Amino acid sequence: MKTLTICTLFIAAWLASGCAVSRGNHQDETPPRLVTRGKTVAWDRGEAFGPVPLQLASLAAMHCASLNTQDVKWQVEGFHARAQDFDGKTFPGGGYFCKPRQRSN
Repeated sequence: MKTLTICTLFIAAWLASGCAVSRGNHQDETPPRLVTRGKTVAWDRGEAFGPVPLQLASLAAMHCASLNTQDVKWQVEGFHARAQDFDGKTFPGGGYFCKPRQRSN
């Protein structure tokens, strides 16, 4: 289960880069779902994600940071408790919307 959650979070974070939409003010009733757009995997509706619950903030930040490279640093932007995979199945533990941090000069 832990491996699936980590993979889910990794996919969620990775997908944010392919979906240039910001999160909403609350989780939408209709959960976001993974889709393929050309060669890119993305969430179908980034705006369906709501704020990250306080009790998940540290975990979310760690998972997004696990995507960091020398050139790109990631930060958590949103959470949806019922985010779905390609087949419409809910990810255990929900999904995170991660996005690259703005570079400071």
